[in-house]
Amino acid sequence: MVEWMSKREAGPLRIGRRSSQGFTMAELLMAAVIMILAFAGILVSYLRCLDLSELCKNSSIAVQASKSRLESIKNTAFSQIKPTYNNATFTAAGLNGIGVSYVDDTNPNLLKVTVTFCWRQSNRRIIGEDTDLNGAVNGTEDKNGNGMLDSIVQLVSYVFNE
Repeated sequence: MVEWMSKREAGPLRIGRRSSQGFTMAELLMAAVIMILAFAGILVSYLRCLDLSELCKNSSIAVQASKSRLESIKNTAFSQIKPTYNNATFTAAGLNGIGVSYVDDTNPNLLKVTVTFCWRQSNRRIIGEDTDLNGAVNGTEDKNGNGMLDSIVQLVSYVFNE
């Protein structure tokens, strides 16, 4: 005949060790290493998000300054655009950088206007080809050989002689 014992009579189920014993040193060290790695990953992600947030803010400032420059060019008499704005530099408040405008008059009745803005991030990274931020192509700054500075903020517009 089979007798069944109640839980009270059988006692707690024990697997491998007594229930009153704590964690071993190896288990504690392993848990600490896992937590440190997790926090390091979170910290790196947070710092990268801060860098991207600054890049986004500075890009917005640079785009706004470049748009303002294009509007100034469009409000200038057609005959005065090239002498006034070709290879002319400008700055933006709140941003350590410089913009430059280029005017291509290959077609005498249609001007191609390119406005580029380059700047330095707080982590010393230069955005754009102008590594010395002087608004001019020097030495090896022109990476693609097009004769002008390039950047992630580069606006191109055409102005027609009416």
